[in-house]
Amino acid sequence: MGVISTVIGMLFGSGRNVLVETAGILRPNAEAQAARALDLDTAVLQQMAAEFAARDRGAFDRLMDGVNRLPRPMMVLGIVWLLVQTARDPARMAQVFQAWAILPEAAWVVFGVVVTFYFGGRAQLKDQEFSAGLLRAAAAARALPPAATPDPMSLPLLPASADDNTALAEWRAAHG
Repeated sequence: MGVISTVIGMLFGSGRNVLVETAGILRPNAEAQAARALDLDTAVLQQMAAEFAARDRGAFDRLMDGVNRLPRPMMVLGIVWLLVQTARDPARMAQVFQAWAILPEAAWVVFGVVVTFYFGGRAQLKDQEFSAGLLRAAAAARALPPAATPDPMSLPLLPASADDNTALAEWRAAHG
């Protein structure tokens, strides 16, 4: 009985569990791993919520965003209306299409340019707003003041070089 109690005392005595500690070296603790995963998921969700939080915009900006959303649906509804009207009154729509056919080509080019620039400009504006939002979120994550946030139009177009990596620079300095 003395040998068994000595062995059990060595393995489990003084509040320690040598078997669990040894197994912890070979296999990660499932509870601790789940807690780390939960912390990571929580941090990711908080960062995403901060990046995509609603901006405080004025009534005029919201109204203009609403008006800017109208052209595409109106164009689609107009095309559907043309199809319906053509089925309802083919003779009248033949006159409309003949009138369009005698429009000079320059008028169609101007119409195409206006539509193209409208949608292209809107896409560029939304892309710039998205980039600026990402920069603001990155600055907030780094706890920089808002004035230190760079203008998205002033960012370089070339990718960052390997020398911009401070960890790599420190490693190179340490290892010659």
